[in-house]
Amino acid sequence: MSRERGYFLSFPEGEKADTKAFIESRLSDPRIRKWAYIKQDKEVYTESDIRAKRFGLQYSWADGFEGMEKYSSCEEYVEEYMNKPPFAGDKKKEIWRLVCISDGKICGTDDISEIFSVYEPLVSLFSGKNEIAGCLRSLTQEDRFSQNTGKHRYEDSEVFSNFDFRSYIDSVPETTKKSRWKTIFSLPPIRMRKGRRKEIARRVFFLILCLLFMVGLPVALSLL
Repeated sequence: MSRERGYFLSFPEGEKADTKAFIESRLSDPRIRKWAYIKQDKEVYTESDIRAKRFGLQYSWADGFEGMEKYSSCEEYVEEYMNKPPFAGDKKKEIWRLVCISDGKICGTDDISEIFSVYEPLVSLFSGKNEIAGCLRSLTQEDRFSQNTGKHRYEDSEVFSNFDFRSYIDSVPETTKKSRWKTIFSLPPIRMRKGRRKEIARRVFFLILCLLFMVGLPVALSLL
């Protein structure tokens, strides 16, 4: 069984004096075998983002918040904030996306957290070639989900890497929507390092939140 693991991180532009130099300075760590990263600087808010914004406001109303009594209804609250930026077409903040590939036996999310000086929950773990290839597709945003939601498609030449990431991507087919859920929630081997146990716990917690949200939101909205 392959022990290859992929780790995904994001670094908003402006948080460090020179984000590219910072990333490059950490990639020499021997625990990292392969890497690829990109600066996503052509992103704009899409109609899908704006729908998600509306949905988030509705969820916020259903969940309740301090000061909500000044609004006569959920619709009034939502419309007030929908009339404030961002709007569809507005430019998003620039961000760097990084994928590191290593041997899962010698490198876990805790190691990547240490190398890049970030909190461990900000490091996403991907196991197996299919998952890692899907993660690499997210750099250029060529995956079906990104393209179906109107995201910019970056060129391969915009990706910095120390290996042929295109051949890696092309060696495995993109997972379908049905198998994507299996990929996201698939569990690693039973023998796990501390960092991987935390990753599983985080995924389970996220799944529970999703289930609670799906059950609770219709009830909450029916009471409005």
